[in-house]
Amino acid sequence: MTNEKAPSYFHQVDEKHLFDLLNHNSDWLWEVDAQGRYTWVSDVVNDLLGYPPEEVLGRTPFDFMPPEEAARVGQAFGEIVAAQRAFSGLVNRNRRADGTIVVLETSGIPLFDDAGNLSGYRGIDRNISTLGERVLQLETIYDTTPVALCMIDVNGRLVMSNKAMNRLIGNTPADEDSFARLMPECWQQFLLDFALAGSGEEIPSREVMYAERYYYTQPVPVYDAMNNVVGLSVTWVDITARRLAEQKLANANQVLQQFAQLDHLTGLYNRRYMDEFLIKEIAYALEQGLPVSVCLADIDYFKNYNDSQGHQSGDDCLRKVTNALVSASLRPEDNISRYGGEEFLVILPRTDMSGALIVAERLRESINALRIPHLSSPTGFLTISIGVATLYDENAFREDQPLHSVASKLIYQADTALYAAKKQGRNRVISASNSGME
Repeated sequence: MTNEKAPSYFHQVDEKHLFDLLNHNSDWLWEVDAQGRYTWVSDVVNDLLGYPPEEVLGRTPFDFMPPEEAARVGQAFGEIVAAQRAFSGLVNRNRRADGTIVVLETSGIPLFDDAGNLSGYRGIDRNISTLGERVLQLETIYDTTPVALCMIDVNGRLVMSNKAMNRLIGNTPADEDSFARLMPECWQQFLLDFALAGSGEEIPSREVMYAERYYYTQPVPVYDAMNNVVGLSVTWVDITARRLAEQKLANANQVLQQFAQLDHLTGLYNRRYMDEFLIKEIAYALEQGLPVSVCLADIDYFKNYNDSQGHQSGDDCLRKVTNALVSASLRPEDNISRYGGEEFLVILPRTDMSGALIVAERLRESINALRIPHLSSPTGFLTISIGVATLYDENAFREDQPLHSVASKLIYQADTALYAAKKQGRNRVISASNSGME
């Protein structure tokens, strides 16, 4: 008979004990309906908010918050309800009946009716006023900083994100694979970061591009109590303006470099560039055992032309000579520059002396074909003289001789040949071998 009464006795004791637990502890338990109105609250609400349960029932949590706080928390809770998911750690300020502020940490789980429809939430509030203000201040700083901040878990879900991060991803609601879906390329990189963090290695920062903007990202691993990596806290700094400025600077430097390499009057490469180019071609020619030739051309009696026609006409003449030389069927690898006032240097890679003489003659004929009147010239029109020199592997001077010395010697040979052409009557091509140099 004792055994038959025992279950009823223990049931009554457990029920009383349960209500004691609900109504006499530091945590406030509650239930709300689908509209967020309290349908049941434990007596602890009197200690936390200063209101008896009967004055709380039928009202919403937001009725006890300052207006700005109600708007903030209401937006967050609205997203939770829309997703019909459980939540925890929702920190919020509440105004007590006496006007003082209490900071609560709210957690809850969704309730569903027999048809599977959301019927409300059941949850618990904990007084964290001692630490709450500090938490809220940190949350405010986190949420309002202009730098995008987020936390990504190992499954690619965006666990936390501030306003700047939400703007970065277009205010797209987070879901179970949102980050992996929104930024698949970045997610592949973060998968590698998870592997690095799991092995105890340092995660590098990197620059990424998303939605046509550049970001500097710095991932930092987040650990649980067992020291397992559970997520990445990522900082995203928008460096688009800096990258664009760097690109503009690079473009400007490129333009300056081009100006430094080009002659402003003719648009040809200048002497500085061609000296460097010739050294490179000589190095390649010696390495490959190939010849390289140069043609040094000079406009005949150009000083007289300039004095009689004027400097403007002299400049026009230089441009016409430039166009003619450039158009004289040179190969793409051949290079021509304005080497001095009225001097032009043509570098002919992989060209021996016989080939260089053919090119030089073609250049001379192209100027003759212009038929530019020149009263100070015996021919009555503008002509050029050309000296040609060739460097062969077998006569590459001493092996220990610096390349710039080899280049200078080659130019000197062409200049001596040019002097011989001038001395022999101008309007002609002379090779170094025919000028007494070789």
